Amino acid sequence: MSLLAPLYFLGALAVGLPILFHMIRRQPKGQIEFSSLMFLRPTPPRLTRRSRLDNWLLLLLRALALTLLALAFSRPFLRNVSLSDTELPGKRMMMVIDTSASMQRDGLWQQAIDAANAVIDDLQPADQLAIVSFDDSPRTQLSFERGAELSPEQLKTTAKSLVSDLTPSWRGSETGLALSFAGDMAVSYEVENRDDAADGRPAEGRDAVSTTVTTQPAQMILISDMQTGSELESLQVYAWPKELRLDVRQVVASDRTNASATVLQQNPDAELTADRVRIRVTNSEDATDSQFSLRWQGAPQSDTSSVEFPVQVPPGQTRIIRMPQPPPSATALVLDGDRHSFDNRHYLVSPEAEELDLWMLGQKVEDPRDSLLYYLQRVPLNNAYRNVSVQQVDPTAVTAVPDAKKVRLIVLNQGVQGDLTEKLTRYVQQGGRVLAVLNGEQTQIDSLTQTINQITDSKLQVTEATVRDYVMFSRIDFKHPVFAPMADPKFNDFTKIRFWNHRAIGNVNEPWQVVANFDDGDPALLEYSLDEGSVMLMATGWQPSASQLAMSTKFIPFAFSLFEANGSGSVSNRYAIGQPLDFKPSATATITTPAETRIAFKSVSDSQSVDQPGIYQFIEDGKSRKFAVNVAESESATSPLSDDQLERFGVVLGDNLTTEDALENQRQLRDRELESEQRLWQWLLVAALMLLGLETLLGMLWTRRGTGQVAQGGVA
Repeated sequence: MSLLAPLYFLGALAVGLPILFHMIRRQPKGQIEFSSLMFLRPTPPRLTRRSRLDNWLLLLLRALALTLLALAFSRPFLRNVSLSDTELPGKRMMMVIDTSASMQRDGLWQQAIDAANAVIDDLQPADQLAIVSFDDSPRTQLSFERGAELSPEQLKTTAKSLVSDLTPSWRGSETGLALSFAGDMAVSYEVENRDDAADGRPAEGRDAVSTTVTTQPAQMILISDMQTGSELESLQVYAWPKELRLDVRQVVASDRTNASATVLQQNPDAELTADRVRIRVTNSEDATDSQFSLRWQGAPQSDTSSVEFPVQVPPGQTRIIRMPQPPPSATALVLDGDRHSFDNRHYLVSPEAEELDLWMLGQKVEDPRDSLLYYLQRVPLNNAYRNVSVQQVDPTAVTAVPDAKKVRLIVLNQGVQGDLTEKLTRYVQQGGRVLAVLNGEQTQIDSLTQTINQITDSKLQVTEATVRDYVMFSRIDFKHPVFAPMADPKFNDFTKIRFWNHRAIGNVNEPWQVVANFDDGDPALLEYSLDEGSVMLMATGWQPSASQLAMSTKFIPFAFSLFEANGSGSVSNRYAIGQPLDFKPSATATITTPAETRIAFKSVSDSQSVDQPGIYQFIEDGKSRKFAVNVAESESATSPLSDDQLERFGVVLGDNLTTEDALENQRQLRDRELESEQRLWQWLLVAALMLLGLETLLGMLWTRRGTGQVAQGGVA
């Protein structure tokens, strides 16, 4: 016999009450003083039969009735069946394992392996398992289809082998993307007419009859450190399946202090040409330490920059400090005093200035007030990554096709003749940019229009526009690269720039694109894309005799955009792991890794080989450029996420029961069913009432009998 509520049986201890009442003897209460006895010493009555039990049959009936009542409340039942593991319905489990850089912290990965192996060891013959690992992208390690082809023992062995082969990477953590990927995979898989493989026998040894495997709703197990740097934004556009439960198995580092340091890069000029550089140091919210130090790796011992720089950052806070400029030999900024070293080095490369040219092809103007070149030469195009030479070039001196990688912009203010037009066409096709400025005498404008028509195979017609007073820019395309840097409402006001004259451009057909108009409706700036380069046509000049553009605050960003709008801006020398590289792949391009391994860079997908922090080198056509690769800053935010942050995105949380817990739940359900069917408590309650009735009847009989004997004795 088993009890559904065994604690109620403690009520059987009440059987001691009847025994206690039987043991109690009443003391004499009334006292009457007699005068003849007032001088005698009082003597209490003696109880000679104090421990003797009277009416033991009534005592037994009362005790038995109380015992039956306690047993009835305990709801007893007779268990006549046993529940085995094979009776449990199969579970469909999706295990998602975090392999991002933050999992390299001390002790975390071993905890993750142990948690994954515990799930695998708990698998039952009818269970289904799939495994997905993720960092900045999810990867399927074991699919449901592959697992269905394996016997239960083979599934466990294969799953453990796959988990043991995993290692944390250096990439960021896209947890939201991984959960949505695994969620679709978990709920979309269907088992139809699958042979029963629970016995582990090969297919040819089983019966030919096919059965459908019954499984519970899909369950997902996420093994991760759940750091706040995890990207969850992908879950905003993902409808979480209502039947899918997420069980988060969070791994926790024994020491939670994690700090990181980053060299801020706002712009090359401000950062690396100043005497000091700005460093951002961040400490985790749950940190226990706050004292750290910074130093430049690779700095000579005699250099003052090699001295360690102490810094104090309280938990959960960020400090911006200034350190001496790193020497040219420095390769990284090192943070000391942190317990987890995976993000304690921030690699950097001193910029290598690139020599670039901006050409002005056309007639030289002596008066600076009417010279386009004069104002271009005063635009600060130089920075730490490039040295730009703005120069006047005689068209007759151009004997070869200009190199589009070196000559980033050619400004034309007059037409060219002969094969120079063909050279300019090939220059544009190879990625160069030509800006034709319609300014000057009508003959000069006609010659320039003819040159542009030859390069673009167009039939543009240019005439002098009638301007009463002045015109202004209107309908500017701020999505175009020339005006995109000025798209912010704080900078997109061109109403204070007036143009005194301009040319009307007619017969503008595709693929010409109007980038900006004048407020009289005439095009102000047009662009024609030709292969990898482009030709731009401006209907007026920027010198004071034509407009106020060169004297306005908009001219410098305008000139910068013209120089860089075709993608020829400075190539960054610092990247995060997984970030696309700015280098253009080619058949001859290679990348040398920090381990001195050379890999081909023939397509964008080859950048996946840049998978660890360090100093890399891009090599193409004998030219090389070093660049630094670091761990994503988000991986340094290691404070744990709270469960409600997942629930905000609609994620349904729930614990995944182990086989032991599931069996216990099944046993409880079966016990309740048996107890409900047998209803033994009702019979026990009836028996207890019958015993109480019998006890009452016997007590009445014995009481009357005792009263009669007393009466007879009194008569006698």
